[in-house]
Amino acid sequence: MSIDVTYRERQPGLFELTLAGRLDTDTYAQVEATLDGIFANAVRGIQFDMRDLTYLSSMGLRVLIKTMKRLRPVRGTVTLTHLQPQIHKVIEIASVLPKENIFSSVEEADAYFDAMQSKVLGQDG
Repeated sequence: MSIDVTYRERQPGLFELTLAGRLDTDTYAQVEATLDGIFANAVRGIQFDMRDLTYLSSMGLRVLIKTMKRLRPVRGTVTLTHLQPQIHKVIEIASVLPKENIFSSVEEADAYFDAMQSKVLGQDG
């Protein structure tokens, strides 16, 4: 089995990592190597686009948890978007991320973060 991993910097320090295939015992090291490259930068957040992820094992969960731990010192965030039903169920059962870190789309995630930032700035209209 294989996984395709691509990433882009959406904003300074905010990276989107797109996963396609299976994130499991055979592929987690490839994802971790990509994340190591990303973390060579100043990272404030990582968004995992899981639209084409078809399987997530415990090693895949480990990748997500490790990413969260790496971002903790800078109060960075990990978000998940476009989860397939089977992936959503694994995340739900494992209780890896708070529900507010899981979004159906990038647009939904951006709207949430815009609203949160406006609230902090006292601009909630």
